[in-house]
Amino acid sequence: MLTKFIFVFLLNLTFLNGIFGEHTPFVIWHGINSCYQDGQLTGLKSLLEREIPGVYVYNVQIGNDCAQDQWDSIIMTAVNQVEHVCNNIKSDPKLANGYYGIGLSQGGLLIRGLAQRCPEVPIKGLVTYGAPSNGIFGIPDCLETVDNYEQCELARQLLAAAAYDPDLQHLVAPAQYWRDPLNHTEFINRSMFLSDLNNLKPEKNSEYKRVITSLENFVMIMWEDDATIIPRESSLFGFYKLGQDIETEPMEDTNAYKEDWLGLRTLQESGRLYQYTLPGGHMNMMYSWFTETVLRPLFINYNATIFN
Repeated sequence: MLTKFIFVFLLNLTFLNGIFGEHTPFVIWHGINSCYQDGQLTGLKSLLEREIPGVYVYNVQIGNDCAQDQWDSIIMTAVNQVEHVCNNIKSDPKLANGYYGIGLSQGGLLIRGLAQRCPEVPIKGLVTYGAPSNGIFGIPDCLETVDNYEQCELARQLLAAAAYDPDLQHLVAPAQYWRDPLNHTEFINRSMFLSDLNNLKPEKNSEYKRVITSLENFVMIMWEDDATIIPRESSLFGFYKLGQDIETEPMEDTNAYKEDWLGLRTLQESGRLYQYTLPGGHMNMMYSWFTETVLRPLFINYNATIFN
């Protein structure tokens, strides 16, 4: 009887290890002015490895060390960062069959860029934490720093005047997802990254839509007190209503959603798009909430169903 129990136990253990070993790997991408050794990234990596023993986690690193990686997150264009990581994951055999993507802040936007612009390595599911998904139009944490709306507004107007200059577009990554609601035509025509990635240009990219609509799940997370992503609603694909910079509109009211240019409406109507608002400011990760609400039901249990 004891021998039979041990045999069954070892058989079940082998089966479970087989499941965990075959779990879809993860690609995780840090935010701007951060690096692959950032505490939030290492904490996330440890969480994934603890919840899914044996899972492969690819932690995006562009620079040779933390200092260079941090610097490159600022001065390397979004286009070039995505291309660099695309080349890396295409050469990684552990990612050949696809991956789940998790991006923090700027990394949330860039990992979606990776998915859409590097379809040779298929993404299966996506989580974006406080990402500038629909652009930014403001100086991060300005009001909290100077406590003067007029000064922040002046700084925003000065930056807006130069944001689409080719030199600035090539100088820093945030310029490529700067979105001026007061000058929409200029944004559409001269943004090097976001207007293309979000399929806002007149000629739509059907491959971008195919990638997004093929996702098992797309989870968007916004912080209710986020002062870094301006407007914070961008993290849920909302933005300022065109022609002004005071009132925002949710994703569902945008033309991009109504006409399904990127496939977000398809995802939502099929029950695969999830939007969450968390308390606190930018980068309040809430790992316990993430584990219970996102990771286990959408990325662990979902993946395991293929073995049932």
